[in-house]
Amino acid sequence: MTRILLVVVLLAGCASFPHRMRYAGGSSAAMNGARMEHAVYVPPDLRDDEELPLVVFLHGGGDSHDAFDRHGISARLDRAMAEGRVPRAVILLPNGELGFWANWRDGSRRYEDWVVDELMPEVRERYHTRACPEGCHVMGVSMGGSGALAMAHHRPDRFSTVTAISAPVLNTQQMMDFVNDRLLSIIIPTHRIFGPGTSRERIEQDDLYLRWTSPDSTGMRSIVLAWGDGDRGAILSGNRTFSRHLTEHHIEHQAWEYEGGHAWVAWAPIIERALIAQLR
Repeated sequence: MTRILLVVVLLAGCASFPHRMRYAGGSSAAMNGARMEHAVYVPPDLRDDEELPLVVFLHGGGDSHDAFDRHGISARLDRAMAEGRVPRAVILLPNGELGFWANWRDGSRRYEDWVVDELMPEVRERYHTRACPEGCHVMGVSMGGSGALAMAHHRPDRFSTVTAISAPVLNTQQMMDFVNDRLLSIIIPTHRIFGPGTSRERIEQDDLYLRWTSPDSTGMRSIVLAWGDGDRGAILSGNRTFSRHLTEHHIEHQAWEYEGGHAWVAWAPIIERALIAQLR
């Protein structure tokens, strides 16, 4: 179980690919002045009078803000939106690096604050998207799916829906094992990100098994969990367990177990399905 999140670090390919999205970057106060990059997917022929939903999409470990272009998702969405199969939306893809979309405990990086407090207002103003929280949605794959759940939990005033695809969903003990894994800490600075894993009380603050225990506790209008039948064992079992938890606590959600594994070829149709479910 302590290796759950180690396996989500997938190396992005190095091949060239067409750039369909709009790329931008700039210094971030939340990241102590570091230059941070992001991309925005804008549907074809966006009109000046359109007010579309804003979807924040969080990539997985080893990927980047170019994921939609790199993996052909942007071209796929062009076709789907042009044909009317998927609702039109503006989609923000930040480059979260391998930061787990978290505000690091050591204060050196605040990925969540950067995305929610800096990027979202900037993109909303530039592309005249709908007001939050009703018009704003968060979703992600793998590490980004976990980040989406965390942002939804921390910022219910900013998002109306959350979608987590192939996400590791950890309870307190599993998270403590992850943070204290010595082998993992060689690759990922877990103590800098999450703090020393000995504080059960602190970790329990973000344990959704403890925090989402009633229909009113989530603050979300809609929750989607999706995972593949070929997903890694801990992700497969963890999502099934978390879905049962939500059901037992009468929390409405959609749970999709699709055919496929932990890869973009399997995620692509699920992203379309989630956009349809969350935006209509």
